[in-house]
Amino acid sequence: MKKETLTIEELKEKFGPLYKLEVPMSDDTTTELILKKVDRKNFDIGSKIIQKNEMQGVEFFLNSLTVKGDPTPVIKDFDALRSAAELIIEIISVKTGNVQKL
Repeated sequence: MKKETLTIEELKEKFGPLYKLEVPMSDDTTTELILKKVDRKNFDIGSKIIQKNEMQGVEFFLNSLTVKGDPTPVIKDFDALRSAAELIIEIISVKTGNVQKL
């Protein structure tokens, strides 16, 4: 799967906030992927997939959010995919604020 060949700055201008995932592979190497921030459409689709099959949901997010790098080796390596699942949670999780009763 071919992804963007733009520089990080050009990708930031095009997609907004970016995240770098350094995913450990089974062969003791590391694969680096640059992902864009999840949008509502991808979040909705990915969340429904994750409810039925977590690894398929992670695969969906890797394919839909990666803007630089190739997610295919990560997807094909089960241990790497499990590691990516832990990393993706930080990108797709909701940031919490504070609620105060006044």
